[in-house]
Amino acid sequence: MTDQDALPEQGNRLGELFFRLAAGYYQPDPELPGNLRELPELLRPLSSEMAAAAGQVLSELEDGDGQELLREYSRLFVGPFELGAPPFGSVYLESEGLMMGRSTVEVDRIYRETGLEMSPDFRSPPDHVAAELEFLAYLCFREGNSQDPQEAQFYRRRLGLFLQNHIGAWFPLFADKVEENASRDFYPGLSRLTRRLLEEQPLNLAGVTCSEA
Repeated sequence: MTDQDALPEQGNRLGELFFRLAAGYYQPDPELPGNLRELPELLRPLSSEMAAAAGQVLSELEDGDGQELLREYSRLFVGPFELGAPPFGSVYLESEGLMMGRSTVEVDRIYRETGLEMSPDFRSPPDHVAAELEFLAYLCFREGNSQDPQEAQFYRRRLGLFLQNHIGAWFPLFADKVEENASRDFYPGLSRLTRRLLEEQPLNLAGVTCSEA
């Protein structure tokens, strides 16, 4: 989504979780197992059940065939024909079910208002699932590392609104599509894990900061 330099050097657990989960929705490459390897340990303080699920997702990734995973990724998320699970928010939020709708423009506006611009290397629309997860990570990093209570509140409020109006609103529909159309276990496992974190963990943020989550 953005250049890595845009992220604060010191993060926090929830931000790190969103950032690493986002890596799973990019085209798979040899670095993917390394990007996901810390998920079980990051999740363990939050939920032993989720940590075990993350371990299973990692095992399925490491034990699987890389070319088969790439074909699965293309079939679900890229095409060239019908996509099994379009990874774009507007497909689920717009009444027409089309890409690049009004919600896509709104997401891009929200990024810019928060001080971010899409990286030139990112070739997908701003409401791609990986970009929106990375945005959540960015908000958590900024909130968790802010020394100014008003600034922290700003990023925290942005996090809540983005979850409510964007990725939190459409990700369950996307996850259902992944479950329905996947032929391997990796992406359903990843989407279930992401869905649970989006649905359960942010609800706990009402009384804690991102860094305490």
